[in-house]
Amino acid sequence: MASPTRVKIIATIGPATGKYEIIKRLISEGVSCFRINYSHGEPKIWDEWISYVRDASTELDTIVSIMGDLPGPQIRIGDIKPQEIHVKDKIVLVLGNSASEEKVVPIPIKKVFEVLEIGDLVLLDDGKIMLRIEDVSDNQAVAVALNDGTLLPHKTLVIHGKEINLPSLTERDVQYIKYSVNKNVTFLALSYIRAAKDVEVVRDLINRVTSRPPKLVAKIETRSAVNNLRSIIEASDAVIIARGDLGMHYSLEELPFLQKRIAHLSLKYGKPSIVATQLLETMVNYPRPSRSEVVDVMNAVMDLIDALLLTNETAVGKYPIETIRWLKRIVRIAEANINMSSIESIRTDSSSTLREKYALGLTLLAEHINAKILVYTKTGTIPSLISRYRPQVDVYAGSTDHRISEELTIRYGIRPYRIKIAKDKRIDYDKGVQLLFNLLRQLGEIEYGDIIAEAYGRKETEIHSVKIRQVI
Repeated sequence: MASPTRVKIIATIGPATGKYEIIKRLISEGVSCFRINYSHGEPKIWDEWISYVRDASTELDTIVSIMGDLPGPQIRIGDIKPQEIHVKDKIVLVLGNSASEEKVVPIPIKKVFEVLEIGDLVLLDDGKIMLRIEDVSDNQAVAVALNDGTLLPHKTLVIHGKEINLPSLTERDVQYIKYSVNKNVTFLALSYIRAAKDVEVVRDLINRVTSRPPKLVAKIETRSAVNNLRSIIEASDAVIIARGDLGMHYSLEELPFLQKRIAHLSLKYGKPSIVATQLLETMVNYPRPSRSEVVDVMNAVMDLIDALLLTNETAVGKYPIETIRWLKRIVRIAEANINMSSIESIRTDSSSTLREKYALGLTLLAEHINAKILVYTKTGTIPSLISRYRPQVDVYAGSTDHRISEELTIRYGIRPYRIKIAKDKRIDYDKGVQLLFNLLRQLGEIEYGDIIAEAYGRKETEIHSVKIRQVI
């Protein structure tokens, strides 16, 4: 197994990686979470992928999580034949599900035509094709192409600077939520979130059917989401900085600022932040990233994000394994040169409760004496708080609850382990830490001479313990 980075790596499964041996290799290379995009494929295929992930993680005896990603109220064009589009071509947008004529684009949602105006910029396929609207009627619009490109079926459509008021959950989303609960996925990503109530609606729906709901990850990808950022972060368990869709609603030069702002607020509220879209897009077709992509990834790490999410690179790319290796190389260099003043500002700005002070004090102590932190947890709270302070030492979190361990896989700097005990057996915190220590010694993670900071926080008694020892 590869030595993990503190910033976690999430890979999207697709045709390029939906095979057992490839998933197993990706885990070995350092992927800690796999995303399944419900906008593509069908449950029969997803069932296989979920089974592959769980079987491979069991074979490798490592903790790996699964994230389902809901389509949300997105707008996609209908069924057409792939075709080439050239600058100044006239493109006709029509209400419907399919079209057989060249340069006719079917749109199945009537509301699109209700908000379209002459002069609007329409972006297809994440902006790969740009159209300028020249004429609009009830069920039709005429546009001119602003660039060359390939028009493909079922690609996304966005009207730049405008949001179409669609229901936050579609019937298909509700089906996929139930599917996610039945499959016990760890995380559920919510697309096109506009307000905190969108997250709360999903949480309420899930809580009605399960006592172990997936953690909800809000994708920040619209102007409304940015305007309601604080309340959305508070309502969510994590956020994805979805730069692809944000780039449809904001000018591209604004994206770096938005990324920093979202990452900073997420850190302030103690919620994991995930940067997504076009991290190493060049590697979809080539075995090396571009120089600008290397700089981009490094800057994301410097923004103190928790995880990096690969999309096309691992879903359909030609070099998924090489992509993970390159991402690790870049992240490791960035982590070795992290700006400690940024970390220190977070640490002085966000500790108020006893538990927060305990987590911060433990982190500072371990860094000062160069100790490895061992935490036994029943809820994941203390490891999550430690992660918030961006520890610069190794942090191992052990739990007898496999689901708690999975939930820690996207947390900065936390290395989760499952402590295996008999189903009917219960252990106390001291025993939990000891079992974690024994497991790490067996795996070679702890060696002679290492200084260990053993820790746990008893929620029921508010007693927080730290024990320092050296392995001799």
